[in-house]
Amino acid sequence: MNTTNYDIVILGGGCAGMQLMYQFIHHAQYKGESILILDADKTYLQSKSWCFWHTNDAHPYQSIFNTTWNNLSIGFLNETLESAINPYRYSFIKSESFFDFHFNEIKHNPSVVYSNDAVLSIDKDANQFIIHTNKGIVTTPALYSSFWNQQQISKETNLYLKQQFFGWEIEVEQPVFDASAATLMDFSITQTKGVNFAYVLPFSTHSALIEITGFCSEDYTTEFFEEELKKYIQRKWNCSFKIVKTEYASIPMTNFLFNRFTSEGAIAIGTAAGMIKPTTGYAFNRITRDSKLLANQFFNKETPAEFTHTRFKFYDRLLLQLLKYSPAKALHILMQLFRKVPYQQILRFLDEDSSLFQEAVLFAKLPKKDFLKQVFKHGKKN
Repeated sequence: MNTTNYDIVILGGGCAGMQLMYQFIHHAQYKGESILILDADKTYLQSKSWCFWHTNDAHPYQSIFNTTWNNLSIGFLNETLESAINPYRYSFIKSESFFDFHFNEIKHNPSVVYSNDAVLSIDKDANQFIIHTNKGIVTTPALYSSFWNQQQISKETNLYLKQQFFGWEIEVEQPVFDASAATLMDFSITQTKGVNFAYVLPFSTHSALIEITGFCSEDYTTEFFEEELKKYIQRKWNCSFKIVKTEYASIPMTNFLFNRFTSEGAIAIGTAAGMIKPTTGYAFNRITRDSKLLANQFFNKETPAEFTHTRFKFYDRLLLQLLKYSPAKALHILMQLFRKVPYQQILRFLDEDSSLFQEAVLFAKLPKKDFLKQVFKHGKKN
């Protein structure tokens, strides 16, 4: 079989793989190093979107933002609270825009190759990785992998839940949507064995993406999601609508301690590196920061260090325990959080940019007894 060598190989062409490629080719020290992206799953065909908050400073993907909101709203059982989030903004990127942007980068860089060849096995000798594909052999001294094993991870921790969401992008004839604010969480929907909420991104007065999200260890059915969507749309806007697109995903919520390196010795990226925030599911900006770090380390010939686990891992574990063992209390705490704490402080905390003092002020406004109970009841198990 043919053997081809590349300076860099990236396994997976999704959010993490594409962002890493982009950081490589736009690095100040990039001199045309050859890059291969292996993406047998054709990730670009999966209909999805990414949202994230960011400051008003220039964002590396600002040119492909599809929509941006300056306000966020939270729905409670009997009311909705809306607030400006300055200096933050909340932005939305469709997968079509994201992948078009990156494939255009590949098109104009002859040193980057994108392939749908399947990876069969990976070996490593002293100086390089040997990747066996269905079309031949690829060698590289630098391998980055977004591959991860969901079943293995779920077996290695008893704190494994799923953030499941199902949504419709809809169009309506009447101008019923308030396009000035995105609804981050609306808790007024049916609660089951987990914590459920609606998520609304209004693109205009006539179109919106509306999703039902569940934090739960059990799988929800498509019928449940569709029924909740119909009831929510009817109750909130009482209008007929046309479904333009459907989105569905399930992402891990776990206290599993992801490693910087895979079992084969590749550098893990994306979900495989724990870039998904365990208690929120947000990953886009975390992947952006990690991709910049990895590109700098590559060109500076530095070996990435294993992850250090900060106090935020402890905070995540406490909330995951509440979601798993006491979902009603977790729901109460989430609602208290958004009622009593300014949204900017919450976003800073979720970005893991807050100070100990700021965290103490935030926690002081929440039911401390429920958190302490989790420390003593489940702390040694996880």
